Amino acid sequence: KNKGCRCGTMRLKARDKLYHPDCFMCDDCGINLKQRGYFFIEDSLYCETHAKARVQPPEGYDVVAVYPNSKVELV
Repeated sequence: KNKGCRCGTMRLKARDKLYHPDCFMCDDCGINLKQRGYFFIEDSLYCETHAKARVQPPEGYDVVAVYPNSKVELV
């Protein structure tokens, strides 16, 4: 699982974890999330497609992507 990495000098910070830009990817499909929305579910990082596949909304409701904490900082 991608719990942050130390494989490069430039890093991205998301949810207080550091990621090398090339390692900032979906835990399921491996797509790079640097220029896309990203989602944390139980400390794992996912693209929107795989995050929605893991979330089961209550009956009668749809999953809606909301990006309140989607800021990625270079550190």
